[in-house]
Amino acid sequence: MTEPTHAADAGRPGRAARARVALGALGASLDRLSRSLLERAHHWFQAPTLQSQNYLIVLAVCVGLLTGLGSVGFILLLRRLADFAQTEVAAALGVFGSANLVLLPAIGGLLAGPLITRFAREARGHGVPEVMTALAMWGGRIRKRVVFVKVAASALTLGFGGAAGREGPMVQIGSGLGSAVGQVAGLGARQVRTLVACGAAGGIAATFNAPIAGAIFAIEVLAGRMQTDFLLVLLTSLSSVIVARHYLGNYPAFVAPAYQLVSPRELPLYFLMGIVLGLAAILYVRTLYKTEETFLRWPFPEYLKPAAGGLMVGLVLRFFPQVYGTGLTAMEAALWVRFPWQLLLGLFAAELVANAATLGSGGSGGVFAPSLYMGAMLGGTFGTLAHVLFPDWTAGSGAYAMVGMAAFFAAAAKAPATSILILFEMTNDYRIVLPLMGATVGSVYVSHWLLPHSIYTLKLHKRGLVFPLSERGEPPLVGATPQAEPTA
Repeated sequence: MTEPTHAADAGRPGRAARARVALGALGASLDRLSRSLLERAHHWFQAPTLQSQNYLIVLAVCVGLLTGLGSVGFILLLRRLADFAQTEVAAALGVFGSANLVLLPAIGGLLAGPLITRFAREARGHGVPEVMTALAMWGGRIRKRVVFVKVAASALTLGFGGAAGREGPMVQIGSGLGSAVGQVAGLGARQVRTLVACGAAGGIAATFNAPIAGAIFAIEVLAGRMQTDFLLVLLTSLSSVIVARHYLGNYPAFVAPAYQLVSPRELPLYFLMGIVLGLAAILYVRTLYKTEETFLRWPFPEYLKPAAGGLMVGLVLRFFPQVYGTGLTAMEAALWVRFPWQLLLGLFAAELVANAATLGSGGSGGVFAPSLYMGAMLGGTFGTLAHVLFPDWTAGSGAYAMVGMAAFFAAAAKAPATSILILFEMTNDYRIVLPLMGATVGSVYVSHWLLPHSIYTLKLHKRGLVFPLSERGEPPLVGATPQAEPTA
């Protein structure tokens, strides 16, 4: 009875080897088929009936559709994980009573930390500087695994209560898809960089349901002086939003009251608020990078640092649960004047500390939404004071909170056009344009004066990279692996 068993055991490796050979042959056949189809498509698109620019247009739309689908998948995954964390996981931690909220971000960091450390360190932090580094150093080449790691790590970080935005992951998702499409299509480095910027536009557009602001973000923040075709970026942003709206609905990011300038005498107050928010934005940028440097120097296992940061966030949540996750609900409450000024000021400080702990420790998320959050809270605080002092000719604190959102991000990112447009698209309200412009001018002026680098370019400056990118001639094809490209 033992002989047949032994023979069968001996035959298993042979069958396994044959299976591996068959799978390898199948994979090679599929690879040859895909390459053949791509070559034919490339040849057709380059034919006289469809010029090379039209080929890029088709690819840009494809990147937009893929980014829209990726954004929808990320948002749905984030919602599921947040529900799971606040129900099943919170119930399992019920033995700790109300303190169970403290442990949720630490658990998220404990799960995300090893994932980032082992598979893709580019997914660490808010991600946009990593995309800019790829543009500046690697011809727009982004490793494909970064998209998957960023999705998983950010969903774990934010779903379990980490204080960060979801737009950073969306930018890396879109940029990674744009890079992958460009590499598969065999484009040159300049065209790959363009598709990377296109993907970033699609990510921002799908996050905030703001196609125009998404396109402007890619041009103003990522592209700089790079020769990016605005038509391509706009098409990608549009196609991404179409997909997102199909699955998630066509709703503004915030439902806010209709605010407008009550009196021309308010404009100096908005400008003064912009100066205050500009100073606060500089404080935020410096705090974030100081926290990151502190965690990097800390002699502690790298994969456990996000858990330590999550524990710090949990302690903040113990007193300010409104900063949980992306904080969109709290921002809307500030616009509707549902918080007293004391709580608004406390939430500004709490978000600053929690976001710095989340991202500085190596957690995955974004800085766009947290900047809007802090701007809303600090702007609402300023607006409350202004309305108390001048009740007859000033709007309520909600108007100042709305303007503060854009002014704070404009100062942190050095992106006034993106800030103004995204507020219009998020709220569907254009009537507060004059206060918005006044506050943004004030905040960006102070920011440029005291801090020459944005929250995105400061990391590149610390790495010795010059940005915006200035291209001289046509870079080589993106076929070879750049020497500076990370391998771990």
